[in-house]
Amino acid sequence: MQHIDKAIQLKPGEDVLEVVHEDIVPHLPRFFLLFLWVVTPFFFLFPLFREGWVGVLIFVGLLSGASYFFLRAYVKWSCTVMIVTDRRVIDVERKAFFDREISEISYPRIDEVSYRVKGLFPTLFRYGHIRLHVSGSAADIEFKNAARPSRIHDLINDLREHARTTPHA
Repeated sequence: MQHIDKAIQLKPGEDVLEVVHEDIVPHLPRFFLLFLWVVTPFFFLFPLFREGWVGVLIFVGLLSGASYFFLRAYVKWSCTVMIVTDRRVIDVERKAFFDREISEISYPRIDEVSYRVKGLFPTLFRYGHIRLHVSGSAADIEFKNAARPSRIHDLINDLREHARTTPHA
C-alpha cells in the first residue's frame, strides 16, 4: 500500500484510489544547490581543521546548516500529497517540520476540476497544477506540480459523476 500520512483517518469502508505526489523535476534545482552546500565544506576540510577549533566550528556550522535545509526541503517535498479516495479528496500540504495543512472535500461539494500545464518543462515532464473548485464559501483546493495531472483530473471527474448519480445512504 502507498504511503499515507498518519494524521489521515480513513472512514470505515473507504478505499484509497490514488496518492499523488509533487513531481520531483521542479524541485531539482533547489535540491542540487542544497546538495552542493552539503558537500562544499568537505572541500575545505583540511584548511579549516588546520585553523584549530575555530575551523572545526565553521565546518560543523556549514555542514549542519546545509543538512538542516536539505532535510527540510526533502520532507516538504515528500510529505506534500493529494490522496484520492472513493469518497473524498484529501490535500496534505507540508509547509515545514511542524507545520502541516490538511484539507478535504467530498465529491458532491466539488463544482469543477481543472488542471493547468504551463511551460516547456511541465509540458515535457508532464506535471502541472490541479484545482478543485469548491461550492459554497470554502476555499478552492490547489495542488501544485502534480505528476500527470490529466489522469488525476479524469479520475476525480469520474468519481464526481459517480457520486452525483449514486443515491446516498
